[in-house]
Amino acid sequence: MLLDQIEVVGFRGINRLSINVKSLSAFLGENSWGKSSLFDALSLFLSGTKKAYKFTRDDFHRPPISDVSYCKLIHLVFTFKEQASDESLQRQYKSISAAWNLPKEGRSYIYYQIDGSITESGNIITQRYFLDNHGHKKSFEKDVLANLVNQFISFVPALRMGSERALMVTAEETGNLEYCSKRESCEARIKRIFKRLNKSSQQLSESEMKMGYQALVYLFDHYLLKHYGRSNFHQSDTQNETKGRPPFSFQALTHFNDLLKTGHKSDRAMLLLVLGEFLEVRGEHLLRRGATPILLLEEPENNLHPVNLAITWRFFSLLPMQKLVSTNSSQLLSFLPLSCVQRLVRSTDLTHSYSLNLKNFSQNDLRRVAFHVRMTRPQSLFARSWLLVEGETETWLLTELSRLCGYNLVVEGVQIIEFAQCGVAPLIKLAQDLHIEWLVLTDGDTAGQKYAARVAEMLLVKDSLVNRLVVLPAVDIEHLFFDNGFANVYLQAANYTEKDLARITTHKIIDKAVHRYSKPGLGLAIASAVEERGTDSIPPLLKRLFSRLVGLARSQSG
Repeated sequence: MLLDQIEVVGFRGINRLSINVKSLSAFLGENSWGKSSLFDALSLFLSGTKKAYKFTRDDFHRPPISDVSYCKLIHLVFTFKEQASDESLQRQYKSISAAWNLPKEGRSYIYYQIDGSITESGNIITQRYFLDNHGHKKSFEKDVLANLVNQFISFVPALRMGSERALMVTAEETGNLEYCSKRESCEARIKRIFKRLNKSSQQLSESEMKMGYQALVYLFDHYLLKHYGRSNFHQSDTQNETKGRPPFSFQALTHFNDLLKTGHKSDRAMLLLVLGEFLEVRGEHLLRRGATPILLLEEPENNLHPVNLAITWRFFSLLPMQKLVSTNSSQLLSFLPLSCVQRLVRSTDLTHSYSLNLKNFSQNDLRRVAFHVRMTRPQSLFARSWLLVEGETETWLLTELSRLCGYNLVVEGVQIIEFAQCGVAPLIKLAQDLHIEWLVLTDGDTAGQKYAARVAEMLLVKDSLVNRLVVLPAVDIEHLFFDNGFANVYLQAANYTEKDLARITTHKIIDKAVHRYSKPGLGLAIASAVEERGTDSIPPLLKRLFSRLVGLARSQSG
């Protein structure tokens, strides 16, 4: 079974959140917007090591406004569904048959709810129960319910890796390896190497590496190959991902030895670290037959060189588990399909989740945005707003001019993206799906007018064209500055004088200047000229554009 939906009310940093999750979900969101609180909820109530966790006063949501009292109720609802029809009827799920509900839309579901409340006397109550298809509590005797909860969690254990590190296992705790099973011996060996690698930068010897490699291969086979080696896990999540680098096939599990043998020594050490931490967070509870663990990866990029991050993610991608990832890494995003990205945006009393709607995109659209955004500009997915421009001149020039006007676009969360090679429509659809604010700047030529018409067609019901489109009152941005007091910059770049204006067209002067210095070079020259003359020399149209763009970005500041 798979975790399908999470509902959170009044828990830690989340006031209200309803979110659907997939077999691979990557959560993006600014600091204090609820990513860690979401992972806290999962790791506290779906972890085999914290089965008896009870709410404390610190778990109740406190509004950011200090004058408002904190919430006195917590509701957590985790919805699980079958991966395939009639999965719930399989023999291994017999112990939790009472938790399943009759099929709905061809799949059976389990609704697991945890409530917290503060009584008038100040006592804190924690309640766990299962729901039926109508949202009503299922009735069980107290002992029966407790056993059902424990059995259920053993099938969907949440393993959190990242900020929450399990206690290191000491040599004494591993026991006498001579009398341990091969699995226990291999686990103890991995944990010793894991502990040493974490505490020291000292290199492993060849013999240690060989022993660690052998243990790694055995454990991988013990936990994964026997259960999943022949399965095509979560195939449906990747069938529409035709863009950019393909996800790793889970059939590659059978070739894991090759992955290790062909890797550099440092690569194998990184794999030992990853598996070591996996064993730590798993604790003493073995993964039972039929279990589908939920792997919570909280900012896995921390303290990792980009090369090591790629190696680590390659390992994670092979694990046939449901994976929920929170990240601030643009490099990690470049490894993931856009369909798994879920962007969290916090408003006054609600945290919203936004993701890609594949129905809005053709295969060609998906290919374009995957290359133009995910592959080459993944950092733009973290932005609050996009300024979509036709070419690179605007990128160079507007970045500098906004700085001179007192706006730091990076700090404001604004990303400038050239759309000429991608088309403006796919980028607007992507921004709308992910709820990223956007504004389009087009030239005043024929092509620019066509772009402007396309923008007008794509406005949502509540959108205003004035907030989404700026059309230059000139053929392009070079002509705009030429006609607004910067002709001498282009004349000098083209090696002309003002006397030549009578016999040579503006278009030819600009073309020659571009040929000699390139568009970015001329853009920087204009920016230098503006810096000398002052911001009053900037066309008012562009000043209004900066103000509008920053206003859109700040509307998403939470």
